[in-house]
Amino acid sequence: MKTILWISRHEMTTEQMTDLERIMQDNIQLLCCRDTVNQIETILPLLEQADAIAAVLPLGLMSQLVSHANGKLVMQSVSARVPTGIYRTLPDGRTEQEFQFVHQCWQQIIKLEYEVKTL
Repeated sequence: MKTILWISRHEMTTEQMTDLERIMQDNIQLLCCRDTVNQIETILPLLEQADAIAAVLPLGLMSQLVSHANGKLVMQSVSARVPTGIYRTLPDGRTEQEFQFVHQCWQQIIKLEYEVKTL
């Protein structure tokens, strides 16, 4: 059994879990962090408990996560945005097409450098 740290406000889908079991070549259990992460340091104890990490984070935090992962597999899910054929009416009267997100694959983040300059 492998422990995957799942950093996301959303539930992991059955398709995502099945694909992770294929990748990890074992059954998985999720260690979930559903809180908004503002600093990677706040989740360092969770990183230590995990065999691998699957995350939905802004680019700057994902870059920090990769550097703190100590060689553990860091992944992000790739999904297709598929129209459902349903249109919703918004409170202001506009209509908006509904989409569902369909899991396609997991990507391993091998290297991620992030440098910014505030203007």
